[in-house]
Amino acid sequence: MATFHQLQRLLQQSLRDLHAESSDLESAQEQELSQSLQRLTGRLHHILEELTDLNSADAGAVSGLGDAPVPHGPIHLMTSCEGVVLMANDAAVAALKMDVANIGTVELAEWIPYEEWRLIRHQLKTCEPSRGSVSWVVNMALSGNDLQRMMCSVVPMQDQSRNITAWHWELHMHQESPHSHPFANLMLGLEAELLNGQSLDCCLKRICEGLVQTFEYPFVWMATVRNGQRIHLRAHASMPALDWDAHGLSWWSSISQQDELMQACAEADGSLVSRDTPHTGEFSWFPTAFHLQEAYCIPLGSGDISGLLVVCSKMPKVFDFAAQQSLEALGHQIKNVLVRGMEIEQFRLHSAALSIVHDAVCVTDPSGRIEWANQAFSKVFGGTPDHEIGAPLRSFPHAQFQEPWSTFEPTTKAIGCVKTEIMEKGSNGDSLVFEQMVTPLVDAQGLTPHFVVSLHDVTARAVAEMQMKHQVYHDSLTDLPNRIMFEDRLQLGLAQARRDGTLLALLFLDLDNFKSINDQHGHQMGDRLLRVVAKRLVTCVRTTDTVSRLSGDEFTIVLQGLERIQDVRQVAKKILDCLTPPIQLGGQDVPVQISIGIAVSPNDSTDSRSLLAMADQAMYRAKDLGGQRWSFATAAWNSE
Repeated sequence: MATFHQLQRLLQQSLRDLHAESSDLESAQEQELSQSLQRLTGRLHHILEELTDLNSADAGAVSGLGDAPVPHGPIHLMTSCEGVVLMANDAAVAALKMDVANIGTVELAEWIPYEEWRLIRHQLKTCEPSRGSVSWVVNMALSGNDLQRMMCSVVPMQDQSRNITAWHWELHMHQESPHSHPFANLMLGLEAELLNGQSLDCCLKRICEGLVQTFEYPFVWMATVRNGQRIHLRAHASMPALDWDAHGLSWWSSISQQDELMQACAEADGSLVSRDTPHTGEFSWFPTAFHLQEAYCIPLGSGDISGLLVVCSKMPKVFDFAAQQSLEALGHQIKNVLVRGMEIEQFRLHSAALSIVHDAVCVTDPSGRIEWANQAFSKVFGGTPDHEIGAPLRSFPHAQFQEPWSTFEPTTKAIGCVKTEIMEKGSNGDSLVFEQMVTPLVDAQGLTPHFVVSLHDVTARAVAEMQMKHQVYHDSLTDLPNRIMFEDRLQLGLAQARRDGTLLALLFLDLDNFKSINDQHGHQMGDRLLRVVAKRLVTCVRTTDTVSRLSGDEFTIVLQGLERIQDVRQVAKKILDCLTPPIQLGGQDVPVQISIGIAVSPNDSTDSRSLLAMADQAMYRAKDLGGQRWSFATAAWNSE
């Protein structure tokens, strides 16, 4: 009590200081601060009066019972919205072994198990001030360090704008009853069961069965609706004497589409209905064959998720004010379980969907290390999901995500997806092409703790595109570059020669006796001959040079990076030598003769068309000289 007297004096001094220094504040600010301090002082005064009465009673008990121990009064605490202890009475200081010097820094969570405190915080955050106090049974580590069950009542304290600024806690030793204890434990454990894999329907079923078994309500049912769509019966329980199979299914079928049911889910407060209320006739809150008298309906609305808990009784006037308050409090707890369960259901649904989709999907941290992967990802790259965890994603686009993402506001939508096409080795060693989409997951604080990476296999499309591109730029008979690619390579080669100051030679080749071979052996054999000639020509030059087939029996070769004309002569001689051995066609050795015309840049021309025309003319001069020879466009080079 001494602690509360000290706090009362501090509040009074704060009020005096506020009025003395109010010149620095606007009138509205002064009024709001003054009213807040006055409300705190008034609440503290009320607590002190309660403690005075309790101490008087304790003194009387001591005088009547001699050496009997003085019973502790109720624990009173005031905390911030975050749970920091701001005030504590002597009973709280003694029971919690609290150091008064730590008031203002210590949190109430130190005396409550983590899971329970997490649930309590969630309930307080979602509490509506208009409901007044919130009550439940909580486990606390008191002076003996053993967990004690305490009946807890929490009242919100509001400022002038009706915003909750603090909470007043009143705690008493909980007197266990044979009925409330198992049901309270059931409610406390449901969220843990949800997290451990239990289905929401099973948890709701257990709530309905608990109400029937613990409080002997004959019939209890629960329904939910999402986004105003069709309502679903999620759970029900009844006493053995009531035949659900015979009467329940037809009853639900008759009421599930009626407006009264959807309206009840949208209500703000619970309602009592009976045979004397307007909800009779075609619509009934329980099967007529059950011969029940009344029902209490508790809405379970929360955002896009809403629902209804209906508890029925055999006798009228069972749901008095106390019973209604208890059911309303229970409805608040069920609402939390319902919201949490629906969230987990959605998470499991999304996880299951991602796990079985055909595309490989993984989740990475900001550095690109894999934190989760679906079955398709493991199948594509080999191994198991556990094996992938912690491994870096080689294709993660680090360069595109170098910006300070944490400074972006989530509402700006500034962080976009990064779409790339990558090539990876599959589990069987084949090269696969993927369309990779990397999507940042931005949390409520605007941070990006994770990225979702989806890999869509586009190998077939990429191969088809490559084949189409190849067909556009290559000769279908010999698979050599065609005229389109030849002209492109020639332009690039001329540009490179100008930059490097080197020579570029263009060789124009034509078979001397191809027409007679074609006439004698047929076009099919002629095509085979052209394919063999193409393969031999490729072996005569470097990989940096280009061998092309322009049309018919005409071929071109672009030689790049040459230093001397002698280098061109060596290649021309190599080509003649390579084609000298006869080619076998239909079991016969067919000799091949070829004429080669050569134009050199920059000596002959630096223009691609002129260079090709000069090489063509030089080729005809070689034919005129009998073929199976080469001829330069520059006549002087022929004599050297």
